[in-house]
Amino acid sequence: MRQCRSSILADKAPLWQTMAEKYGLEPVPYEAVSSWRFADFVFSWDYDMFGDGSKARRLGFHEFVDTETMFFSIFDDLRRRKLIPGAAAGQR
Repeated sequence: MRQCRSSILADKAPLWQTMAEKYGLEPVPYEAVSSWRFADFVFSWDYDMFGDGSKARRLGFHEFVDTETMFFSIFDDLRRRKLIPGAAAGQR
């Protein structure tokens, strides 16, 4: 069953405003928080994707970014910039 995020989340601006005030976040307009149409595109694929980097490594591309480290770094940066809630809201 497909869910259209752009429709489901269309009326959530007041909730975002409440969260921003509660957690002292920067006053980012809800429309700038995410591209829900892009999320619809990404999550609408009806097939699984499996990626394998071994061919790139065989060709000499040995450096890589650890996915977990990358995401924690991004979330830490968003917390520092007060774009998402920090420790008071259950930070890792």
